[in-house]
Amino acid sequence: MRWDGDMNPMPHQMRSMRNSLFLLLICLILPAASKAQSVGQVTCFRPGDFVYLYSSLATLNVQSTLQCGQQVEVLGRYDNYYGVRTADGQVGYIALDYLLLVKTAPGTKPVLAPVKEVPREKVAYDPPSKTSGTASSKIDVAQNLILPDSTPIRLKLSKALSSADAKVGDDVELSVSEDVVVDGLLIIPAGAIAAGVVNEAEPKKALGRGGKLGILVRSVHLANDQEIVLRSGGDARGASSSAGMVIPVMHGKDVTFPKGADFVAYVNGDTRLKRDNFHAAPELNDALPSGTVINIPHH
Repeated sequence: MRWDGDMNPMPHQMRSMRNSLFLLLICLILPAASKAQSVGQVTCFRPGDFVYLYSSLATLNVQSTLQCGQQVEVLGRYDNYYGVRTADGQVGYIALDYLLLVKTAPGTKPVLAPVKEVPREKVAYDPPSKTSGTASSKIDVAQNLILPDSTPIRLKLSKALSSADAKVGDDVELSVSEDVVVDGLLIIPAGAIAAGVVNEAEPKKALGRGGKLGILVRSVHLANDQEIVLRSGGDARGASSSAGMVIPVMHGKDVTFPKGADFVAYVNGDTRLKRDNFHAAPELNDALPSGTVINIPHH
């Protein structure tokens, strides 16, 4: 029998409660003390490929690219994405399929192994290359061109959509309605495919409440079949401009976007392209000044 300081026996119920509280405290402390920090390794389906690091799950805005084999610190899981931190301090999200988890020792801070950058064609979200000298700049201008940020891309809906049967997440196909020409080269031909998704859809309801329908345009294919990201606003980038174009939600009976409905999206960031991958625009007979961007409508 145990006695307390007043020489009175401690009731059995009090001892049980005290032991239960002690065990609960141990259960709360131990996982935090022994939890291992996780490291993830970027995986790619093709050699020399790369993976996008998104700055937001709501907009899927591309922040930068990650090299195959690059290690990142895993901060948590959010549906189909991992929250990660890179060795240079960037925090963002990467799809589950592109990250292989590697467990480190319990309680230690993960050390990210360096990765050798694989030579590949740069995209708009890569950090600028460290180059020096006028000669290299001239070579770059001769071999590459820039599809500028905020270049308008005029689109038409390939198939009618209605709030009566559309569902959030449905794929939406659009086509480019005007050629996009840079330095006399056809970069995006009329008829090129753009990809979108239904991001809001509700059929009409009782008591006269109308339906809702919204579309998010995400990307477009260039003449060389490269895919680039689009955004909504033509002037500003950031959290307020999603990686695509949000069509204002419309109200009425059952909202319908007819086939051929016109939309405009914008190139999201300067995109470096190789001149050799593109051909001269057939409609242009005269040479254009370097850096000239024009849209040629098709009737």
